[in-house]
Amino acid sequence: MTADTWQALRRPTERLLRAGARPLSDRAQDAALVVIVALASTGVLTVSHTTGLTHSYGLSLLFSLGAATTLFWRRTRPELCVLFAVLATSASDEASALIAASYAVGLYGGRTRGLLMAGVALLYLLSRSLTGEVVADPTWRAYMLVLCALLPAFYGNMVRRQRAVKQQLREQLSHAEAATEHAVRFSILERRTRLAFEIHDTVGHHATFLVLRASAAEREPGLSPKAAAAFHDVQEEAIAVMHELRRVIAVLQEDEDPCASGGASSVDLTCNEFLESLTRNMRAVGMRASYTVEGPVRPLGRATESLLYRVSREALTNAAKHAPGAPVRLSLTFAPRTVSLIVRNGRPLQRPVCVGDSGGLGLRSMRDAVHAVGGRLEAGPTEDGGYRTAAVIELPVGSVTE
Repeated sequence: MTADTWQALRRPTERLLRAGARPLSDRAQDAALVVIVALASTGVLTVSHTTGLTHSYGLSLLFSLGAATTLFWRRTRPELCVLFAVLATSASDEASALIAASYAVGLYGGRTRGLLMAGVALLYLLSRSLTGEVVADPTWRAYMLVLCALLPAFYGNMVRRQRAVKQQLREQLSHAEAATEHAVRFSILERRTRLAFEIHDTVGHHATFLVLRASAAEREPGLSPKAAAAFHDVQEEAIAVMHELRRVIAVLQEDEDPCASGGASSVDLTCNEFLESLTRNMRAVGMRASYTVEGPVRPLGRATESLLYRVSREALTNAAKHAPGAPVRLSLTFAPRTVSLIVRNGRPLQRPVCVGDSGGLGLRSMRDAVHAVGGRLEAGPTEDGGYRTAAVIELPVGSVTE
């Protein structure tokens, strides 16, 4: 198997494994919880089976094991779990299943989970009032109710809210990255479209005029056969140029991904033009972005242009993730022997949308790429609570000015 074939098969396989791993992990966790609760109930019942509504160890054990078994469906039927748990607790005063089921209601229950837990509390207090003098103290009943039912449900609801917030942040992160990618793509496509119109409106019109002029000259009376043949050749060449222009314009209008090779496209888009368009498009999606250029602007080598595309995209994506709402300033400086790009954002005005630590892989990869061409990249927080990314790249020999 070749390396390309392996790479083509590896990603779909990994996605399939990830899709199947989570349900298997959930079922394994639920089965483990059933076993743990069953073992705990078996042990605790040796001393607590006489304090419930039934004083039979065998019957109490049957209720407890039944309640523990229902925990296997705690993610889809938490209400069923907690009802069986209340019955088991009423029969034996053993609350292991009730603790786990109450937590499941808080985490997986529907909109009526609060009302359900109120009913559970009422049933628990009612059953405790029928068990005799051993647990007749109201304070003890309230303590056990909070400890075995209300507190686990409250904690489960907190975990539920935390997961919802993390999911929302992940979606915001995805939207921020997508907005940056779309702005980059549109910047390049915008330039390609403008170039296609320029070719059509200038070179195309001149070629059409040349065809018409050569055709008219060819039909001039008294023209020698040699001159007529020359005008005919000019006409044919001009027509060939028009066909070639149509082919080039069609290529420019193709719906391909101009960012597939790190930002470079088949159209020569200078870094200055790219950053101007990118900044404009980032403002269109809500980012407070500005761009300045210093020094004499000149075209750079393809490798340098692509590297600057990559640094600007990564820096803007990080700003969108870690500092939403903050102003972002891009600065491109052309020195005699170097070109530098600085992206600086202010303190975030909204909650960052980054969930967890990315490990700095993007910055590390950029730093390695810049160092590979003899440049340097610095990235770190600023004194005002923002962040600054600066890349300085040595210019190719042909681009150096004295």
